[in-house]
Amino acid sequence: MRFVMLKSINGDPMLVNIAAVRTVATINMAGADVGVLSFDGAHEVVVGSTVIEVHAAIEAAGQAIAPVRSIA
Repeated sequence: MRFVMLKSINGDPMLVNIAAVRTVATINMAGADVGVLSFDGAHEVVVGSTVIEVHAAIEAAGQAIAPVRSIA
């Protein structure tokens, strides 16, 4: 397990096990872009960190990020 520090939706710090994160997306919530972490098909968490901040935290922890795949 590898944990990174992200921001919760209210700005407080939170630890996230990046090994369990499958996807990261952005939604606009009340005019602010926030991240949505998907752990599996049934579990998602909205965080105050943006996708760019999540990727930076993952890379800083030494974890490789899978390339983006497009479905065509």
